[in-house]
Amino acid sequence: MSDNKLLKITTKPKELTEGLFGYIILHIFEVLPKLHDEGIFPCWDIRSVKYGCVPDHVIIPGLLDINYEQKEGTCNETNLAKARKRYAQTLGNDWEYMNMLWNTYFRIPHRIVVRADEFGNLNNTLAIHYRGTDKNLATQETQPVTYEDFLLLVEDFLGTHPEVNTIFLATDEVALFQEARIAFGQRKIISTGEVELWDSTSRSVSFHKGDHAMLDCLLMSRCKYLIKCQSALSGFAKVLNPTLAAYRISASKMFADIPYFPDAYIPRIVTNNPKCQKVLSRLFKGDWLDDQKAHDKFGIPFRTMARNQKDIECVNIGHLIKRKLNFLLKKRADSL
Repeated sequence: MSDNKLLKITTKPKELTEGLFGYIILHIFEVLPKLHDEGIFPCWDIRSVKYGCVPDHVIIPGLLDINYEQKEGTCNETNLAKARKRYAQTLGNDWEYMNMLWNTYFRIPHRIVVRADEFGNLNNTLAIHYRGTDKNLATQETQPVTYEDFLLLVEDFLGTHPEVNTIFLATDEVALFQEARIAFGQRKIISTGEVELWDSTSRSVSFHKGDHAMLDCLLMSRCKYLIKCQSALSGFAKVLNPTLAAYRISASKMFADIPYFPDAYIPRIVTNNPKCQKVLSRLFKGDWLDDQKAHDKFGIPFRTMARNQKDIECVNIGHLIKRKLNFLLKKRADSL
């Protein structure tokens, strides 16, 4: 790499306002294909008050380590938002390619891998990821999934996959742990414990919160199967392990001009159970695959597609609208 390609990508601590996988890592991932094509291996200084430790709030390197030797020299520093304007691509459904990008640029820190290893062999494990709280209010992104619907669909899947001897449960809903123990009492259920929400204001455990998210994603990637609601955290488990048999149980709606990576490309779960089919018909309402125009453009196998500045601005505006909408919905729910 020539000296004129030395680059440092940065953010300010309060700049990245949303989730670790669905916002921070996704925005970073969107620039990787073009960086890779141009042979650019930048330095990173990504900071987040939501996930980084005081006083500097650095999360990359930290929550993700850099998987290459960074060359010495004077770097041209650019903000991640500006880097996206220049390099961002629409990400596609080539999981092997996405896995290559991940492993070329990043690796999960040793401390998290060691913790994951303590869970042992997960070859016959079904990972289930239930994202409730704010996600069940975000009807512009997906359809709400109740405990009853979720557990019904998981039970139906288990009925046709008798080799599953363990369930790994990842959720931000504490009450679901007890419901799962009742529903699947004959099977071993494991988890990493209670999850702190990404928008928690607690500063004392913010770094632990990021480690927890990484650990859950890594463990889900090591399982044989994954059943999930819409969430980029569990979606990136498919990036970590392209052979993971992952299925989604709810709609992934178009986000501005593009499908929502990586969830949009994870197959919809199917069943022969009429009761479950009825539930899924409701949960998949508004899914991007049912939009013929979107399906024709993005439903074909592809790695990346070009983006233009107008498209990126639409997505940025979409994020702002989503944040405002979620805030108003949460405020309304809290008042009831």
